[in-house]
Amino acid sequence: MPLSTSLKKAAPTLLLAGLLLALYAWQFGLQSPYRFELEWDEEVQLHDKRIINIHIKRSYERHSLLSGWEGIHRATEVSFDAGPLFGPFSARFAPDDLALIDQDQQVWYFATVRSAGTGLNRSGNRLPPFFTLKPGTGLVEAGRGEKLPEVFTRWNVMSATPDATGLVKFHNTRVGLAEKMRHWAAHPRSDNDEVRLGPKVQVR
Repeated sequence: MPLSTSLKKAAPTLLLAGLLLALYAWQFGLQSPYRFELEWDEEVQLHDKRIINIHIKRSYERHSLLSGWEGIHRATEVSFDAGPLFGPFSARFAPDDLALIDQDQQVWYFATVRSAGTGLNRSGNRLPPFFTLKPGTGLVEAGRGEKLPEVFTRWNVMSATPDATGLVKFHNTRVGLAEKMRHWAAHPRSDNDEVRLGPKVQVR
């Protein structure tokens, strides 16, 4: 069969494949087909009632190429203006999810919670659940026996619930405090939204 004839017969299939690839790239981007990200700007209220604006980005991994927006959480990135002592700040937490950003005595705290993608570290323990940002030190994992300040009573970064599919509506938008709390009330965390100050919050 002449090559030109073969190409003519294959043209519809190639065209369809090209259209499907273009549609996929338009909806999910050009990164690995198994990975996708959801990100938005979010208002976060601190324990002293101050409100800061953060940009949060969560990375997911699809179960299969047919999973659409369904996937396992792999990492969370956050960036915001941390004030005159720190300036613009950004950090990435993996595989845990970020649950709290707050400040006490000029120290920033970042608390994490387990997600579906959280594994175990080499010693078989969970990863450190919170970090501190102090002037001149950068982001540091909490030391053994350290606890979050007692003035922190509830997580304040919107939970990644019910799942990625339920969060797509916020992608590339600005989530105000009122809208955030309405969504959160409808989709609370399964393990409660209160900050745990006991041993479960300590690095083990």
